Formats: sequence, C-alpha cells, structure tokens
Amino acid sequence: MPGQRLFLIIENPKERMTYTQLFEGMGFLIDAVPEGSDALSHLVSQKPSVVVADDGTPGFSALDFLKQATDLETGVPKTIILTQDPVMDYAVNLIQHGAMDYLIKPVDPKQLELSVKKSLATAIAPLPKDQGAEKKKAIKHKTVQIITKDPRMEHLLKLAARVADSSASVLIQGESGTGKELLARFVHEKSNRRHQPFIAINCAALPENLLESELFGHEKGAFTGALARKAGKFELADKGTLFLDEITEMQFHLQSKLLRVLQEKVVDRVGGTQPVDVDVRVIATTNRDARAAVENQEFREDLFYRLNTIPLIIPPLRERSRDIRPLCDFFIKKYCRIDARSVKGLTDQALSVLHKHGFPGNIRELENIIHRAVLLTETGMITPSDLLMDNGADIILSDDDTGITSAGDEDFSAGSLKEMEQKMIFRTLDQTQGNRTHAAKILGISVRTLRNKLNEYKESV
Repeated sequence: MPGQRLFLIIENPKERMTYTQLFEGMGFLIDAVPEGSDALSHLVSQKPSVVVADDGTPGFSALDFLKQATDLETGVPKTIILTQDPVMDYAVNLIQHGAMDYLIKPVDPKQLELSVKKSLATAIAPLPKDQGAEKKKAIKHKTVQIITKDPRMEHLLKLAARVADSSASVLIQGESGTGKELLARFVHEKSNRRHQPFIAINCAALPENLLESELFGHEKGAFTGALARKAGKFELADKGTLFLDEITEMQFHLQSKLLRVLQEKVVDRVGGTQPVDVDVRVIATTNRDARAAVENQEFREDLFYRLNTIPLIIPPLRERSRDIRPLCDFFIKKYCRIDARSVKGLTDQALSVLHKHGFPGNIRELENIIHRAVLLTETGMITPSDLLMDNGADIILSDDDTGITSAGDEDFSAGSLKEMEQKMIFRTLDQTQGNRTHAAKILGISVRTLRNKLNEYKESV
C-alpha cells in the first residue's frame, strides 16, 4: 500500500480534502481532481492502483468510465464508487463492469478505508474464458510504439533492439519526460522475455525501509506489521524484467544489496534465512548524471559499472526538432480519441511556436500542451492562442468556467527566472485551492515535477 497511487474524483472540496488526508495517512500517493473529464487520460499517465470516485462529479460518468477503461492498456483499476442514489440495478451494473465496491453517501471514512484495503487484497476477477483469451491475444501482439524521425533516436532504437535479447543490465539516462520507461518497455518487448512480467518500481517514491521490503520481500514477523510472507518485486519479475526508475535515489545500504542480487542471482528476503533464486533482467533509469553521482559518492561505483553494461542515453526534445511534428500528430489523435474531440491538426504558426520553445519538461510537457490545446480549441485546427505559450502569464487560464483568472496583472518580470517560476507556481496553487493535480495541468508540468519544485522551495527557506 505505501507508495501506491490513489486517484480521487470528487467535486466537494471538503470531502476531497478529508479523503486526501485519510489516504495519505494510509501511505498512498494522492492525485485529486474536482471534475472527471480527464479521468481516462489520468489512468494512462499515472496508472493509479485505486480509484475512488463520486458519481455526481461534473464531467464524470461512473459506468462510462469503467466501460472505456477496459479498452486501455492499463485495464480497469480497483475502483470504488460513491453515490447518493441507492439503486440496486445501477450498483449491480457497476460491479459487473469492474467496480470493486459501491458505497452510499454520506460515507463513513472508516468504511471507505476498509473498502480500499479490501479492494487491494482482492484479485480482480478474470474475464470470461473467451473474452480472456481475446484479451490475452491482444496483449501478446501489442507492441511499444516510439514516435521519432530523429537520426539519433533512430540509432538509439536500433542499438536497443540489437542488445534486447541479451541478459545484460541496461542503464537508461535522460532528462525527466524524455520517455525512459517507454524505452525500457521497448527493450523488454524486443527481448526473449517479452511474454514474462515487466515489473516497475520507483526508487524515489518509497522510504528506505519500505523500498527494501518492496524490492526483496519479507518473511512473516520480520518487522511490525509483517503478518505474512511477501514476495518482493524481484521474485514477481522472475523470468522477466524489473524496471528500477530513478535508481540514483536509492540509499547506499540498498545499493549494496542490489549489487549482490545482480552478481549472485539470489534474493535475501527481509528477515529471511535462505536465499531465493531469481532470473531477472534489470533495466534502470536516472534523470541525473550517473557518473557525477558516483564522483560525488552518492552512488556506488561498482553498482554503476554493473548496471551500465549497456548504456542508453536519450537526447532531450530540444535537440530533436524533427520529432515535434510527429509527436504532436500522435498526441492530437490520442486525446481526440480519449476526450471525444475532432481536432485535425495544428497550424504552421502553432508548430513554429512549439519549435521555438525549449521544452524543459521534454515530451511530457509537449503532451500536456497538446492535450490542453485539444480541449481548448474551438476550431478543427490548433492555433498559437490554443497553446497558451505566448508568455509565462498565459499559462494560467482565464475561462470563467475554471474559476481561474489571468495572471497578467501581476508583475512576473522582476527577479530571476527561478523567482518568477516560484511566483507562478504559488499563484496557480492559490487559484486551484491547493489542488496539485489541477495546478500541474494548468502549468503544463507533471504532478511529480510540481512536487519536486515545492520540495526545492522548502529546502531553500
């Protein structure tokens, strides 16, 4: 449970805050939104383990959400629906389409907490035999799609495909938002392990004691709360691929234990006495300079060389101008499908604006910009005004329906770029009443980037 992501779709700000505090206390990473129009795209980008949704939330239909989620690669997450209307037929219909529970409002927080715990402990029911075979067949033939026209990226993909069948560890380096996990999945798809598990874990998302248990597993009674034996990610990924995101954030103690697994092919569970054999191919990523981390004694040199058997470095989007057009076309089609829009493309003027942008958030930033433009455009073509990129102040929307006003009256020109960025972030948070998910969407950055920025500001105080 700790470190897993939970998605709240609730309009009432008081309820949203109450449930956020409840689930944060349970150890979840929370994303909360006051309306549900972007719920499906959030499933794709954030892959939450649990969804708690009020079926009275604007822009949200619980039944449509569950039906459409079955067509996504992520499938239907463990979903709990809150409702004012105790209609039996409706409840049965929701459960048949994948909802784990159906609670009548007002909901007792203890009842909701119990429902979430129960849903996590319950395996999702298998599909009917014929439907399951069809789904399995679809997954078997589904391939990772990496959009590029850039010669450096094309060379990188050829290199990745060439070494995919080996057992050697892979270290993928690149800035945030460049698509490191997508490249990792590409390597897995091209390998002889493609039909085996691909297990992912973010090394920066969990504290050291929890990360150790998640990675290596634990025995019953190993620590307080260890009520049963638990297999770690290495055991779950046996015969497949383990994806270690943000590897350079791992504590030194765990780095040495990881090195032993890579060298000896055995895992020592927390509290265990017998090593467990594992056959796992490790793909690790970092958005930092790994060699610099070694020189600064923040990362073990021996582990670096063990992981860096096959180094893959993804260039930032600002160095791949040829990729902007095809990526835009891909994202326009994607969000037209998800959000039921009919945008045909973008104008040459809009493309020119994008080419002049530096994209510090890389492809993730471009995707957010295009998604926003698809929602905002009133014509069949995206124009520069739909991008909201003319200047920093334009990032904040000025639509009466959003409740957010223009930032044009505030002076963002004074001070350093970092100070202007900080002012913009805090103003947006004020205007979204502290809703980080909504603020991140308006700013065109990920929730994780926003959280990292806020942590930077705390440390500088």
